[in-house]
Amino acid sequence: MSCLLEHLYVGRDVVSGVHRHRTATYYSDICVGSIACRLEKKEDGAIRVYIMTLGVLAPYRGLGIGTKLLNHVIDLSSKENIGEIYLHVKTNNEDAINFYKKFGFEITETIKNYYARITPPDCYVVTKYIRQPQSEK
Repeated sequence: MSCLLEHLYVGRDVVSGVHRHRTATYYSDICVGSIACRLEKKEDGAIRVYIMTLGVLAPYRGLGIGTKLLNHVIDLSSKENIGEIYLHVKTNNEDAINFYKKFGFEITETIKNYYARITPPDCYVVTKYIRQPQSEK
């Protein structure tokens, strides 16, 4: 399976609009992973990215596909001078929390009763702040 990543390709802009972006990863024409995001304007006018979903089919987990997808969003955000990426993660989803922490995300908030039909109903907001290069004077 180590050569699997050599056979993956990323279908960029599968669905793209002014405020949304989705990237999918395929292996033998089967979608094995996907990330969907949207742009949000904060009260101060700054733009940030909200990751709505990131998923990889179970047999393909641990092969770097999620890493490739998340790095794609981080790289795009950096190129577009977007300084913040965030998402919601269930408080008991330690695998996801640890995954995002590897990329510099940190828990910035806990929201009680975020989920209506899931136990536990609480979530963390995990955020990555992207340092923008300082322009030379």
